[in-house]
Amino acid sequence: MRRCLAIAGILVAFTLLPRGVRAQTAMDAATAAFQDDVHASAGLTCVACHTARTGSGGAYQAPPRAAVAPLCATCHSDAGYMRRFDPQVRVDQFLQYQTSTHGRRMAGGETRVATCTDCHGTHGVKRVADPRSPVAPLNVPTTCGRCHGDAARMTPLGRDAAPPTDWSASVHAAALLKRGDTSAPACASCHGSHGATPPGVSSVANVCAQCHLREAELFRASPKQAIFDAIGQAECLVCHSNHRIEPPADTWVGLEEGAVCAQCHDQTTNGAQTIRDIRQELGRLSAAVSEAGALLTRAELAGMLVDEGRAALREAREHQVQSRVLVHAFAAAPFAERAAAGVASARRAHEAGQAALQEIQVRRRGLAVATLLVLAFLVTLGLKIRRLPGNY
Repeated sequence: MRRCLAIAGILVAFTLLPRGVRAQTAMDAATAAFQDDVHASAGLTCVACHTARTGSGGAYQAPPRAAVAPLCATCHSDAGYMRRFDPQVRVDQFLQYQTSTHGRRMAGGETRVATCTDCHGTHGVKRVADPRSPVAPLNVPTTCGRCHGDAARMTPLGRDAAPPTDWSASVHAAALLKRGDTSAPACASCHGSHGATPPGVSSVANVCAQCHLREAELFRASPKQAIFDAIGQAECLVCHSNHRIEPPADTWVGLEEGAVCAQCHDQTTNGAQTIRDIRQELGRLSAAVSEAGALLTRAELAGMLVDEGRAALREAREHQVQSRVLVHAFAAAPFAERAAAGVASARRAHEAGQAALQEIQVRRRGLAVATLLVLAFLVTLGLKIRRLPGNY
């Protein structure tokens, strides 16, 4: 709160300054920021982007918002020029921007949509690989969310401001922001960057398949694809939604209230028995893995080595992951085989844990017997010593 009040005070004080002083202060700030700008390191100066304001004594004027992207393109679309700095740099960003929702609306006269400087900054532009850049992987959600999470900005444009909040509660956000996994998808991963646009119904599966290839292949070979195509549903989104994607759970499969399958199926529909069979096997495998893991942990805490059991448990968990993937085939045959293999591996892990705990009992009994023998020996020795001559 104190920080907010301090910033507010600075802004109020700034607005109370004479106009000329405000302009000079803004220019000084821009000049300082430009010292650490990628363009400055390339040898560019103010006049590369700005023209002098007539009668302003050397002040520069900013280009109109609609002119920003074409201005950036004068360099960034010139392959010969850009090759001087990076031979692999792309020079089609402006062409992509023109096809995007942002670019098309800007061309139609709507200047409130995003342009280059809204995402990359103005006088302190950093390389994308620089973690300080607004478009570095960890910063993309915040950068996009500044506009797309602002209801006051989105509502007049006919857009919902919920996606950034929904995404922040997703499994993808947890992977990117909490675990630092920069391969996890953020906004640009699915929507694109310079050519950003919402994926259409027919392209959603292709977007998801960039990462979830195995699931996509199974789905395309299943009878569901033809059904979803016929009813105009966006495949993956039917079960997983779009931005607020939660970690999948075995309870999604089922016919009871709350299960994902129950959105379309009940006890009377085709495939009901397959759904029941898959749910039963998922539950059986999950229980077997949990029980084996608990047993091995008990043995380890008791001081036993259970390396073989842990190896079997890892194998069981891998089968469990693959079984959940095979749900996307919407058929019992490939799934049941994999689930059975997982249960068999979990059983081996369980047996290893049981054997370790039994070994503990054997060792404890042996230790008890040895202790009693030692005590008996000491007692006998003590009696013998007392009977020796001179011990009165």
